[in-house]
Amino acid sequence: MKIKKIILSIVAILIVVAVVFAMVRGSKNRNGASGKLKVVVSNYASYDFLRAIIGDNENIELTFLMGPGKNAHSYDPTAQDLVKIQEADLFVYVGGEMEQWSEKVLDSLERDNQEVICIADFVDTIEEKEVDGAEEEEHHHEEDEEHEHNDEDEEEEEHEHHHEEGAFDEHIWTSPKNAIKMVNTLEEAMEKIDGGNAEKYKKNAEIYINKINEVDQKIRAIVDNKVRYRLIFADKMPMQYFIDYYGLEVTAAFNGCSTETEPSAKTIAYIESVAKKEKIPVILYIELNDGRVAKTIADEIGNGCEAMQIQTLHNVSLDDFNNGETWVSLMNKNLDVLRKALQ
Repeated sequence: MKIKKIILSIVAILIVVAVVFAMVRGSKNRNGASGKLKVVVSNYASYDFLRAIIGDNENIELTFLMGPGKNAHSYDPTAQDLVKIQEADLFVYVGGEMEQWSEKVLDSLERDNQEVICIADFVDTIEEKEVDGAEEEEHHHEEDEEHEHNDEDEEEEEHEHHHEEGAFDEHIWTSPKNAIKMVNTLEEAMEKIDGGNAEKYKKNAEIYINKINEVDQKIRAIVDNKVRYRLIFADKMPMQYFIDYYGLEVTAAFNGCSTETEPSAKTIAYIESVAKKEKIPVILYIELNDGRVAKTIADEIGNGCEAMQIQTLHNVSLDDFNNGETWVSLMNKNLDVLRKALQ
């Protein structure tokens, strides 16, 4: 816990230094020489939805702040990122434990004439859940040689622990219902900063929502014809909204927000036992993971069990990003995976 506090303190100091630079530069450069409206987004799903809403409007400069191929839970904005946020006409973020930096940054920046959207405020959120089989995070508590704690530290740690227990699950985009709410919210935000193109944004949003509904119907058809109801992840599991929306059950090596990467032998043995008992044909792993653990478990189970990647849109690989993959296209890629896993 103390290590975490030290890291957060260092990040806070860096933010303060960078913010001074950002405020000096950003206050001058919003809608700068290019004359374009600047839209900056912290997470991939919101970036993809805005990309669809904006369409071919060349007067909008859209920036995916984190960029492809990175872990959202370990990302912290650079000084250049802070400048981009300061200069943005619209800034969209998720917040929560995944983006602990966001509130600190926003409290420090100049926000005159800037539209800021915490997209999680516009959907139905759920609290983080303990996933069946998932290992607990390893929390290392440093103690002095006498193992003494003062009362102030204990109260602060108790408060932090309580906050973590009541934290919402930030992976809101995995539910089609939430995805549609996100598109509608982002379309309204674009109208606020660029009302002259409101009708175009509405039309583009409607087209994309229809595509989300289409893939939702395809997934629903697979779920309605399932012969089993459990998905097994030999990985973290950032799809609780998806699981709840389709009425499925799940077993996983780690919770969705875990920073751990290697499950223990005990966890692997438990996953294998559940998979064998319920005759699970597919062991899942998520994007930006090589699937090594899933493949090891699938090989151990045998009987045709295989490891398959499922797209959670937590982020995308550089190749997928460059190939223009979208929420819809990646969810469509999941259809064969879900069919093999559930039918």
